[in-house]
Amino acid sequence: MNRIGKLVLVAGILAIALAVPIAAANVIYLYVANTNMKLVQPFVNFTKGPDSSEVGLTLSNTSPQITLTVPVTNATEIYVYQALIVNVSAPQSPLSGSPTLYVEYCGYSGDLSFKNITLIVYPVSGNTGKPVPTSIAQTIVITPSAASCTASGSVSLTSSSYYIDFAIYPAQPIYPGPVSFATPGTLQIVFGFSYGSSAPNTYGSIP
Repeated sequence: MNRIGKLVLVAGILAIALAVPIAAANVIYLYVANTNMKLVQPFVNFTKGPDSSEVGLTLSNTSPQITLTVPVTNATEIYVYQALIVNVSAPQSPLSGSPTLYVEYCGYSGDLSFKNITLIVYPVSGNTGKPVPTSIAQTIVITPSAASCTASGSVSLTSSSYYIDFAIYPAQPIYPGPVSFATPGTLQIVFGFSYGSSAPNTYGSIP
């Protein structure tokens, strides 16, 4: 066999060898879908409440977006009144309806200085004074554990503004040593707003 014949034979063997994996592979169908991203005005935002300075509440566009510091004592209950406001407006198309506020994720670190925190949510309109209108208030209960926490409850909202109060129930007895030796407890909450259905049954995580 001459040189050209040998090259043709080798090329044929390579072609067969290369074809085998392709023939053995699964059949794959590809479909193209385009996803258009449309920037819209925020329809949910947080602002400071009238008593935000009492707990040093800060708001920012970085994580965490909301920070407040609560002094924990041996009291039966510590109530943070009207420190935070959530403003809800009608969403732009294709979203419709009213959102459900829930806790998507929560985490806890530090000493277990409280048994639970209850978030009390009620309309700003007509409720500028005390006491909190229990007949229309909705609640979310957050319970910490050694390294995490659980949350139960959700709040149905409409286009309006709402106060979010924090009812904190300290764990007794509190740390007996010097305050400087105690480890501050940090509760991290990720709020979720669900449109078109009720709050999810499972909690997510922080990206």
